[in-house]
Amino acid sequence: MRKLWIAIILVGGFLLWDVGWWLGFGVSPMSPRELKLAVNEGRAPVIIDVRTRSEFESFHIPGAINVPYPAPLAELASVSPDPTRAVVVVCLTGHRSPPVAEQLHQGGYTAVTNLTWGMLAWKLFGGETASGP
Repeated sequence: MRKLWIAIILVGGFLLWDVGWWLGFGVSPMSPRELKLAVNEGRAPVIIDVRTRSEFESFHIPGAINVPYPAPLAELASVSPDPTRAVVVVCLTGHRSPPVAEQLHQGGYTAVTNLTWGMLAWKLFGGETASGP
């Protein structure tokens, strides 16, 4: 019973984190399922992975571009120069990526989302990964 409560508290915390960024700062969440569908249907957004280089090289979404957190807006913009193109920001658990998504939004990007629960959820829901640079 204790483990169940711990799991409920953890999931609740993750949900509150996403909802807080969405309602407080306008950072829209994107579920792993939504991203997987977009990738499989050939309409993948620009995927910016803000984890460290070593985390990224361990495993990442194929086609993702690594821009380690924190990064200046100019560096983020260099990988996605069109501010109207869809962008999803990814980290390991969904805690480093919301500030980057907000930074892009503040910089004039109009279609920025955050991958809900990050790469852990991506792997949990069967998302394809690659390793290496």
